[in-house]
Amino acid sequence: MIIKPWAEFDSTLPNDQIDSEDEMDILQYPGKLLSETLAEILKGLGCEVRDLICLHERGWELLFRGGPRGRTRFVLRVTRIDKHLIGLQQANWWRSTFVPRHPDFVSLLTKLADAMAADDRFIDVRWFAPDEIHSGIPGALRPIET
Repeated sequence: MIIKPWAEFDSTLPNDQIDSEDEMDILQYPGKLLSETLAEILKGLGCEVRDLICLHERGWELLFRGGPRGRTRFVLRVTRIDKHLIGLQQANWWRSTFVPRHPDFVSLLTKLADAMAADDRFIDVRWFAPDEIHSGIPGALRPIET
């Protein structure tokens, strides 16, 4: 099984970057609206979104819990580099290092991909392994390859 937890896509959501009046500073980095939209999707999948954190020029991060008993911790990074880019990972170092194919992770990644594919706000979603991002390969239509 090959897991591709990074997705690159376009979106119909508006650019929500807010610049200062003199346009010398960024008051709100882009991606907050997209992060909030993804948070609502995750809630619809039964997840408990805990925090939305601004990482400034690196984007936004959603911290949430999910899985069958709602105890698995996840992080979703949202950023914009040419297109929108999101990456899902388990927040538990031990689990992400030694059990990267944990059933909770695979299940959530699959459900998120299905939800994004069914939502018209996400256009041309392509999934990548970490070493494939911005490599020039076209990306996969699904995040899990068997």
